[in-house]
Amino acid sequence: MNYRDIRTFGAVGDGMTKDTAAIQAAIDDCAQAGGGTVYIPPGKYVTGTLRLQDHITLWLEAGAVLQASTDREDYDFAEVYSTCKYPVVYPGLLYGSNLKNVTITGTGCIDGQDLAFWAAKDTIGEGWNSTPSRYDPLEWRPMLILLEACSNIRISGIELCNSPVYSGWIIDCDRVNLQGLNILNHFYGPNSDGFHFSSCRYVHITSCHFRTGDDSIAIDSNGCQSSCHFTISDCTFDTSVNAFRIYTGLDPWIKEASYSSISDISISNCSVFNAAGVLNVTAEHGQIERISVSNMTVRMEQEGTAIFLMSSNGTIRHVHLNHWLVHSNGACTVIGLPDDCIEEVSLTHIQFEIAAKKKLYGLEIPEPIPSYAHHHFAPYGIYLRNVQTIRMDQVSLVWQDGEYDGSWSAISCKRIKRLQIRGFTGRQAGNGDQAPAIAMVDVESASVSNCTALPGTTVFLRTSGSEAGEVQLFDNDLREAREVSSI
Repeated sequence: MNYRDIRTFGAVGDGMTKDTAAIQAAIDDCAQAGGGTVYIPPGKYVTGTLRLQDHITLWLEAGAVLQASTDREDYDFAEVYSTCKYPVVYPGLLYGSNLKNVTITGTGCIDGQDLAFWAAKDTIGEGWNSTPSRYDPLEWRPMLILLEACSNIRISGIELCNSPVYSGWIIDCDRVNLQGLNILNHFYGPNSDGFHFSSCRYVHITSCHFRTGDDSIAIDSNGCQSSCHFTISDCTFDTSVNAFRIYTGLDPWIKEASYSSISDISISNCSVFNAAGVLNVTAEHGQIERISVSNMTVRMEQEGTAIFLMSSNGTIRHVHLNHWLVHSNGACTVIGLPDDCIEEVSLTHIQFEIAAKKKLYGLEIPEPIPSYAHHHFAPYGIYLRNVQTIRMDQVSLVWQDGEYDGSWSAISCKRIKRLQIRGFTGRQAGNGDQAPAIAMVDVESASVSNCTALPGTTVFLRTSGSEAGEVQLFDNDLREAREVSSI
């Protein structure tokens, strides 16, 4: 077995000496021998960019720390998206391009020294109308891991902490496996994401913990290929933004609309300790389809909504969410533009407990939404607008004591072509007559069956609008409703 100890090449590991050259020499020597293991023993090794090579395993022993240098001259600034229309330049601590068979593993740590790359904000906004970052980034900051156009990548066991920007940015890569990672970034850091996958395929993420100041796992298709075939399971999340963000478009370096696609994402058996959003799906000039998210336990103290699906001149279809337990201050928002396609969305066996907090769009979200970041302020209840087909089966919503009083609907639907609600249990918030439990405006076809009105329900269902069609009501238990329906 080819084995290289970085101390043999002059690494010191005292937390002061820069060990970049010694570690790089060990990597290069191992690669020249056909590949093998580069061993990082206990110690604190200050380093700039390390260029990974084919067939290399980087092993961080328990007690070993790779610590990011804070000096700009220690980094290579790589052009990423280099074969795409809009390349950008970014430094990475561990960097690789067009590699195969790369492993980063062990029980050691990679420390990004985040505060050295940020400046504290002079003022911090309130959570109800501002995003949570408490720092501004300085002129440059390194990714901890930056890989492009690589295949057969495995990252396991290690801790990634204090990243000044993403812990990992993986671009146009195939066959990526993350397992047993402990990702500990600043909860209020700017863009201190976990892992961000751009146009990757065949990705598996399991048994990881994420504490992040932005999206814990982000999936986009803004590279040179589609994103598809992800499995994510058995992970835990503590984030000030989203646990899962899946999107086309949106990135600031994209200067004009272009089509891209994401498909076949399976997420299961995860637990969210805190977040502003659990599943955030945004299709801007692209198509996102075939997403399954099941067996989730969720607690959210941040202002936000657990489920947020939005299209902006895009398509979202075949999104199936089932078996969720949610405690939050926002349930589910699904919105598009009038000519968009959002279809075959299902929510099944989901229990929402909602404690309302003051937030910008607690009752009604503008059309169009002013900014993508405004998903944090989405409505308290289940809010649907400009959707072709959506189904709810065995969904319950219970209002708990919160910071904000008022009366609003549990389910609010506007301009829906086909709506099916089966087995819903709930009532409106508050005791006023202004809002029914379920409000339908210009819903063309709907069925409401096997539902239960909770005590305190005023009007269970109210329909309105010039485009309103037939609503079938059958096999419901509405004895607690003062009025069944109104027009």
